[in-house]
Amino acid sequence: MHSLEPEYVELTAAGVIDEIAMSRSVALERGTIFSVFEELRFALYAAIAAITTGIGILLKENLDRIGPLTLIIALALVAAACYGSAIRTRLRHESRMIVGDYLLLLGALIMSADLGYAESQFHWLGPHWSWHLLILAALHAATAYALNSRLVLSASLASLAGWFGVEGHISTLLQLDSSLSFSGIQAMVCAGVILLWREIHRRLSGAPQFEDVFEHFAANIGFWGALALTLSSDTRYAGVAVLVALAVTSIRKGMQESQEMFIIYGIAYTAGGLCYLEAQIIREGLFAALVELATVIAAVILLWRFHQKLKVAVA
Repeated sequence: MHSLEPEYVELTAAGVIDEIAMSRSVALERGTIFSVFEELRFALYAAIAAITTGIGILLKENLDRIGPLTLIIALALVAAACYGSAIRTRLRHESRMIVGDYLLLLGALIMSADLGYAESQFHWLGPHWSWHLLILAALHAATAYALNSRLVLSASLASLAGWFGVEGHISTLLQLDSSLSFSGIQAMVCAGVILLWREIHRRLSGAPQFEDVFEHFAANIGFWGALALTLSSDTRYAGVAVLVALAVTSIRKGMQESQEMFIIYGIAYTAGGLCYLEAQIIREGLFAALVELATVIAAVILLWRFHQKLKVAVA
C-alpha cells in the first residue's frame, strides 16, 4: 500500500504544514496511536457550556415551582459534588485527569451562578451588589491554589475582570465616550493588578503553570483597555500610543519566549485599533476601505514573517 509519509515530510519542510499536523498525519498513515488531547479538551469545554446553558433554561422554566431558596440549595449541592470529586483526588495524592479538571470548572461555574442568583434574590450586599464578583474571585482563587487548577484560576481572573468592568460602567453608563475612556482605564488597572498578582505568585514560588494564565489574561485585558481608549474620541490618540506600546512588548515577549499567541495578540489587536482609527479619520468611504484592507494585509504579512522567524528560532 502506498504511503503518503514522504509527502507529509516534504510539506513540513516547505512550511505548508506544521510539525503537529505532520506527526498526526504520519501516525494515521502508520496506524499508530496519536493524541486527541485537544479534541477531548474542546469536547469537554463544549459539554460544560451546554450543561450550564441547560441549567439556565431549566431554572428559567421552573423557577416559580421550585422557589428561590430550594434552587439555591440545589445548585450548592451540585457544586459541592463537583468539588468533592477534586478534593477526594487531592486527598489521595492522585493526579487529576482532564475530565476531573473540567468537572471542577463546572462546579466553579455553578457556584458563580448560585451566588449571583442568591444576591439578586436576597440583596445581601445592598447597593454594593457587584462586590459578589470580587467575593467569587477570592473563592475561586482559593480553590485554584488549594486544588492546583488553572481552569478555576481562569474563573477567578474572569470574576475579577467582571468586577472591574461593572464598577467602571455604573457611574457613566449613559455617556458613551466617557464610559469607553473610563472602561479603558479600568481595564488597564485590572491588567496591572493581575500582573502584580503574578509577580507575588512568582516570588512566593507558586505553581509555574499558573504564570501563563496570569500573562494571557493580563495581555488580553490590557489590549481591550487600549482598544476602549482608541474607540473614545477624547482619548483616541493616547489609546493608539498605548496599543502600539503593548504590541511591541507583547511581540517581544512572544519572540523571546517562543510563544506565538503573544505575537498574534500584538498584531491582531493593533490592526483592529488602526482600522477603526482609519475609518474615523478618512472620511472618503472607498479610500478608507482600501487603507483598512492594506492594514489587514500588512498584519497578515507580519504574522507570517514572525511565524517563520519563530520556526527558525525553535528549530
